[in-house]
Amino acid sequence: MDSISGNLVLAKLVDQYPLSSRVLLKYGLDFCCGGKNTVAQACEAREIDLDMVISDLGLCKLKSSNKIWSSASNQELITHILDSYHAPLHENLPHLVELLSRVEKAHAPKYKQLFIDLAQTIFNFSSELIDHMAKEEQILFPWILANRQPRPIEPIHCMKKDHQSASAFLTQLAELTNNYQPPKEACTTWKSLYTQLQLFDHELRNHIHLENNILFPRFS
Repeated sequence: MDSISGNLVLAKLVDQYPLSSRVLLKYGLDFCCGGKNTVAQACEAREIDLDMVISDLGLCKLKSSNKIWSSASNQELITHILDSYHAPLHENLPHLVELLSRVEKAHAPKYKQLFIDLAQTIFNFSSELIDHMAKEEQILFPWILANRQPRPIEPIHCMKKDHQSASAFLTQLAELTNNYQPPKEACTTWKSLYTQLQLFDHELRNHIHLENNILFPRFS
């Protein structure tokens, strides 16, 4: 495995040290759609101290698992994406909407605009995400696993455009929620909602990383 330095590409970093994605998320460094950048380039763009980030990343190296997804077969990688990301999303998205509805009913008078914006953002994106996953499950992934010709260049291009939209949505979601920090008067349900949204953010970025930076380049 490579040592963690400013010259390491973000996509390779997360592949080799999966826990590093949590550090990158903490500093707002885009490793899914911006995975081709180095750690130094990402820090410079965000005006973040590189040494501080490298120090945090060093702890991830000590705790890293041995699974390197860039070495996995298409079958193994797609099965992992479906089981670890698609299935939980299908199950958890309705739960997030229900949590939001409960918090909105309790706190809407004081935070009316916030919950209007949150509800619209989450509802619209949930629909887009479900449609996106269906296209992967029904068209793209079977195409890849059947080794069909021609190579799925156009479907992959469409999926990557969807991923750009998803990245923009996550940025908007973090802004609306004050980076998932609820106000002091937030109830337990509100805190739970923001915790779940932050986990959703993290998991979706890892999901996109596996496709954009590991699976899709095999067909470019």
